[in-house]
Parts: sequence; structure tokens; C-alpha cells
Amino acid sequence: MPNLEREVKKTAPIYGVTRVDNEASRTHGWLVTIQRRGVIFRRQFSDGVLGGKTRALAAAKAYRDEIVAKYPPLSKREHAEIVKKNNKSGVVGVCRYCASETSQKPSAEKRWFWVASWVLPDGRAKRIKFSVKKYGEEDAFKLAVKARRGAVKQMAGNFDPGATRRKKRLSRI
Repeated sequence: MPNLEREVKKTAPIYGVTRVDNEASRTHGWLVTIQRRGVIFRRQFSDGVLGGKTRALAAAKAYRDEIVAKYPPLSKREHAEIVKKNNKSGVVGVCRYCASETSQKPSAEKRWFWVASWVLPDGRAKRIKFSVKKYGEEDAFKLAVKARRGAVKQMAGNFDPGATRRKKRLSRI
């Protein structure tokens, strides 16, 4: 049994499951935290109550899998269409932007753009700018909206909230 417990420590992060070892409160176990559409599902699985780390982890994974099956994650498209509180353009992923090198200049010299942004399948952000000077205010906005909507239509799969935080490991082979 001790070898299994050592293996548990060495594994990669487990989706929705974290280890809790707090000597001060004598709390040892696994914590499951899954959020779906604004609702947080959280439950702790104690090593002492469940008979060790391995059993507690198995129970935590079973609970996590039950929640994920009952409440599937958002699709990438659904996540891309969530309206943020700071949205001022009225279109998700489209904003008006002043080029940083001209932001301190007088209004007549500032370079303004409408920008469409979205996340690529590999987790990198993509932005396309449309110049207000070149296209005019209305057409630059329309082009940005069209670019954003085209990109969102091509999104496939489920949203993974940890994808942008995890670094891809390079193979040593």
C-alpha cells in the first residue's frame, strides 16, 4: 500500500481534484471543486474516514466524474459568447483600441482600431485589428464583428478552464 500512496503524490494534476494536507487542523484528504454555469460543486474526501489516500482519491474521482457527467462543461463556443461586465462594444470579443504609441498624442494624431479577439485551439490568443482611419468607424467595427463571428463558428470541443494556465511540456525524446 505505501507504494501506491507514493505514486499518488507523483502524478500530474487531476482535473477538479486537489490534495489537502493541513497539519494544524489535522485535515488530510482530497478536495473536489467543479464549477458549472455559476454553480460550484465542492466536497472533501477524508483519508481517515475513507481508509487512506488511495481510497479517498478513488471516491473523489468518482464524485467528480458524477458531477461532470450530470453537468457537462461549456463548449468552446458557449464560453466564447459569455458577455463580460466590462464589455462596452455590445459584441463579445470586439473592442475599440487606441494604438499604445499614440495614446498620449492629441486626438487628431491618435490611431484607433476595432479589434476582434479569440482563443486559438492551442490556447494562444488571436487578435485582428481594423483601422478606423482606413475603413471608417462603422466599417472597421463591422469587419471586427465579422472576423470574431467567423472564428467562433470554427471553435469545436469543450472549454478547458486550465488550458491557458498549463504549460505544454516538451518531449525529451
